[in-house]
Amino acid sequence: MLAYYYALVMRKQEEVERLNACKSSLQRKQSEFQANEQKCLEPELSAKTWHGTLATAFQDIREMGIHTAFLEMADAQFANVYNAIADKINSLSAEIASLQQTIASLEAAEARASE
Repeated sequence: MLAYYYALVMRKQEEVERLNACKSSLQRKQSEFQANEQKCLEPELSAKTWHGTLATAFQDIREMGIHTAFLEMADAQFANVYNAIADKINSLSAEIASLQQTIASLEAAEARASE
């Protein structure tokens, strides 16, 4: 019976470790993603490259469509993922604490029974 709970605690701890590794990896990816923000607005339009109403409409699409969506993803969506990961880690930590209490109770019961 105790072996089952020990194995369960170990599995939950491994899940927490994987989530922490995922969070670290995601933070690196977010930094890389944010470093490419200016690519949404490239190439820069000027009177020498492209101008006129079509160029203005194209620039509006880049700024309001692509760049705005990029910023939403870079900030809010990453934050949502971080919150979900933190919530799962907290949930797993609570489960681990509960399992450890169960283990302590079972060990105490075994000690009393062997006396």
